[in-house]
Amino acid sequence: MAGDVPPESRAYRHRGCGTETVVSGQPFATVSNPMSSMTRTFCSGCSAMFEITEYEWSDTGETIAEYYARHSKNATSRQRFLTSKKFMILVIAMMAAPAAIGASFLLANSSPLARVFGIIGGLVIGAFIGMVIFVELFDKPISRKVCGVSDTRLLK
Repeated sequence: MAGDVPPESRAYRHRGCGTETVVSGQPFATVSNPMSSMTRTFCSGCSAMFEITEYEWSDTGETIAEYYARHSKNATSRQRFLTSKKFMILVIAMMAAPAAIGASFLLANSSPLARVFGIIGGLVIGAFIGMVIFVELFDKPISRKVCGVSDTRLLK
């Protein structure tokens, strides 16, 4: 599958109401990733969130939960943790907090407003760095190893 171009979108069907929802962009990248630890997704017909067990891929009829289980069956508990939302939040916090503290010290002699904006800026920059670290050093490589493709949007 190396060199395959991932599709831009894919449709899933809510078994409860029968409505198809087409997902694209970042939401597609997330829902297609069996390591994403996603448990719920959106139904465009009901305008509500439901458990992934209530959805099936329109093109294969396989439920999203079965798809996740099939493609992640070889994942270790460590790999599952390192691609989890909990670990993502931990990495983001570990980068955001020091950046905000650093900004606070750098602007210690500035006006209170400048310090507030500096701390907020530090939080944002640190969080961005944390997210990049999570995605590039943990999520992508582990998902690639477990699922066998460079982009999970290629999975069927």
